[in-house]
Amino acid sequence: MPAVFTGKKIMAVSCVFSVLLLASCSEDGPIEGNNSNSTAVVLDAKQLETELQEFAESMPEAKVFGDKALRSSIPAAQDWMENIEVNPSKCGVTFAAPIAEQLENATMGAIEYPGGYLTVALFKDEEVLKEQWQAKSEESSGCSRYTVKSGDESRAYHLAKQPVDTQAALNESYVVTSSDGSTTEQQLIVRSANSNVLIGLQEKRKSGTAAEQVSSATVAVQTLLGQLNQ
Repeated sequence: MPAVFTGKKIMAVSCVFSVLLLASCSEDGPIEGNNSNSTAVVLDAKQLETELQEFAESMPEAKVFGDKALRSSIPAAQDWMENIEVNPSKCGVTFAAPIAEQLENATMGAIEYPGGYLTVALFKDEEVLKEQWQAKSEESSGCSRYTVKSGDESRAYHLAKQPVDTQAALNESYVVTSSDGSTTEQQLIVRSANSNVLIGLQEKRKSGTAAEQVSSATVAVQTLLGQLNQ
């Protein structure tokens, strides 16, 4: 799920949420995917940041966040999470354990670009990634609609699942519509997991069809996945 109230000042917090599988919201139905047999990607934080810097060279005004920068936003993310109300409570960014604990066995990186950002998490144990993906998918069935309240502000969310296909083993995509009663925003989310790699892309809805934007986003995710597997 995207952060409730958007803005550059909470970009790093939003990246932390996107990196976390347990922040995903899934509708009823099976997860789309295939049987990729790619080997695990083994990179330390600096190596991952270098790979993202290289990937971002063709993206105007892109900014790369390394593992250390993202982890520095964890306290703010945890504080925000503990002070929101989600209805139904099983939906949205509900966590059973502190964020820091959930990311103990993953290395993070992110790219911010105009209108969106792309995040990567490399898990030490690919089975943990698979188990978390499946567990949250089952837990969040029926969460196509929910509301999130933060202080005096409240937004209603609706998730419309989109067909998506990459060479990754697990894929999901949604157009997320949110409204506070006076303004409405739409964002596209694409998330793919393969072996020990989790890649997420979140960006504002653009003109044209959702299918066209999903296709463009899928190319970006697939290209990065291919680069990391070289």
